[in-house]
Amino acid sequence: MNHEEMIKRATLIGEQAELEVADAEINGSFSNTLRGVVHDAEMHKLLRPKRYGGFGLGPRTFSEVVRTVARYNASAAWLTYFTSLHEQWVAYLPPEGRKEIYDSDGFTADIFFPIGQVEYVEGGVKLSGEWKFGSGVGWDDWIGLGAFVEIPGHDERQPSLVTVKTSEIEILNDWNPFGLRGTGSHSVRVDSVFVPWRRVLPLAHIKKTGQPVGGEFDPEEPIYRAPFMPFFCVGFGAISVGVAERVIRDLKTRIHGRERVLYGMKEWESPIAQRNLADVMVKLDNASALHEQYVQQIETWVEAGTTTVPEIDSNRMNAWRSSIGKTTSDIGFRALELLGGTAANRGDPLEIAARDLFMVAVHLGQIYEDNMMSYGRTQYDLSGHPLL
Repeated sequence: MNHEEMIKRATLIGEQAELEVADAEINGSFSNTLRGVVHDAEMHKLLRPKRYGGFGLGPRTFSEVVRTVARYNASAAWLTYFTSLHEQWVAYLPPEGRKEIYDSDGFTADIFFPIGQVEYVEGGVKLSGEWKFGSGVGWDDWIGLGAFVEIPGHDERQPSLVTVKTSEIEILNDWNPFGLRGTGSHSVRVDSVFVPWRRVLPLAHIKKTGQPVGGEFDPEEPIYRAPFMPFFCVGFGAISVGVAERVIRDLKTRIHGRERVLYGMKEWESPIAQRNLADVMVKLDNASALHEQYVQQIETWVEAGTTTVPEIDSNRMNAWRSSIGKTTSDIGFRALELLGGTAANRGDPLEIAARDLFMVAVHLGQIYEDNMMSYGRTQYDLSGHPLL
């Protein structure tokens, strides 16, 4: 498996998703037909270590696969992103947990918010709680759910992912958002489900050490050679830039075909329209260049095997992603503004794209004000977290 083959498979996913966008907007999720295309394309193996049957590919291919699908639809790119991405944290579980999940050949979801309640029992914990935003959970066989856990062999109670089978949870089917409608990001509820220690991931430990629990890993695998969270989040910028590329392409085409009857001219002949098009194109160039810089930084860390970095570096990456999200969201709504009512109908590709770009920008990990504040704090040797 190589980069070119994965891009071909990503294109097939995008083409199938484009056929389903109208239904996904209404239903709040893509079909199991698209899930089958994603599974047949083996996207869940993109980052998976080779010893577990994965392809062991790196951040460049990962980013470009997501960006390719995003040129067709953001929600489909979101699902493709997470289908690949959630194999990353599975690779940090104890060896027995990794093997159990990888051998199932299913998809994995997660919700990081550490709001679950745990009861300590022999061999593990019983998990209870309710979490929002389970992206793609209807496609998945496993889901890691956030809770504070005191794990044997670790010195402190820490935020952790407690991984359960989706057959053991209740999906609440409450996803009805402004954008990213096709992601099926429903809430989930769990009632006293037993989870063995092999499926509990101590997140603070992973962030601190940069190594999987229990060893037994190949340190040459790209997934183990970069800081966990910056690698984890690379797809947000890829989605934003890919969707914005679609927006600019469609905007240019529609300006060229637009007749301004009031002024007796073609829209594209207007110096104002030409200036406005150039303005949004340059904004996209800026966002694309910043995303490229982000990917290059991850590649540099992978090459050097840099698994932990100072706060100033991780917060710089957060700030870059937030800037990309904000810029591309602005591009989406500016395109609607430039085309007026012709693009504002519900379900118009540009209308969907603008809503989707906004939703990526306001994701918890993407919030512009928060990430800029944190990055600014690190400039003065303060913690990136305002409470620490």
